[in-house]
Amino acid sequence: MLQERLEEFDPTQIPSRRMIGIPLIVLTTFLIIAGIPQFLPDYTGPLKLRLGMDLQGGTLAVVTGVDVDPSLKQELEDYFDTFGVELRSTEMGTAIEAPAEIDLVELENFIKERYPSSELSTSYIGPTMGEDLQEQARNALIVAFIGMTIVVFIAFRSPLPSIVVIISALSDMAMAVGFMVIFGVALELGTVAALLMVIGYSVDSNILLTTKLLKRRGSIKDKVRGAMSTGITMTFTTIAAVFSLYIISTHPVLDSIAVVLLFALCSDLMNTWMLNAGILTWYLKRRGRR
Repeated sequence: MLQERLEEFDPTQIPSRRMIGIPLIVLTTFLIIAGIPQFLPDYTGPLKLRLGMDLQGGTLAVVTGVDVDPSLKQELEDYFDTFGVELRSTEMGTAIEAPAEIDLVELENFIKERYPSSELSTSYIGPTMGEDLQEQARNALIVAFIGMTIVVFIAFRSPLPSIVVIISALSDMAMAVGFMVIFGVALELGTVAALLMVIGYSVDSNILLTTKLLKRRGSIKDKVRGAMSTGITMTFTTIAAVFSLYIISTHPVLDSIAVVLLFALCSDLMNTWMLNAGILTWYLKRRGRR
């Protein structure tokens, strides 16, 4: 079915401005959504990228012996005037993750008043440890991009195609972070690992397209079709596998990883087969190839 659709598709007939412009408009929208709240120091609303407890510090309270009402999340946020309280069901009981600014004693008193017959255990991660983990996560992402850039430039030895691959990878990551902001997915160690996987997968699909267009013989139309046949099949196969992980998993870390990968894979379809393909098609036409 995909092959039949591709036989009717002619990328050379689509204006390059449209192929390039639509992804850039979407990317700009996500950058505004994810970026502006981060530079407003007084902003505490829902459209701010939340850091997980392991990156910003906080309190983990495990409540056992009672059934915790999901409304406790909203009650805690209203009482302490904050966002970012998380309730998760675990084998031990209900885990409550609270931001670092919430006082541990006040949190314990509130939960005990709400559930007097419950058993409560708490642990605290200090902001200093969270900052150390933030720095390590940031360094991991920077090193990954530097390594990707070096490999891409060595592979193609041409500035524009190499830059396009890097831009596509950045777009995938930016859109994934934008989705995280919109749907309230916290940036934690698990989602940092997912973003590192996004870099690898994005480069993989974009190098496939770039190699087909620059290093294979044939018309632009046939080369794009061949790359799309392989690349889109790869992406949908991966989406199916990651979606299965999300459905089957009962662990919150695996759920977060799967959600971020799903966001990024859907973004990669647009960034690879519209943005990258549009720029490379324009580039080859400028060089006189058809």
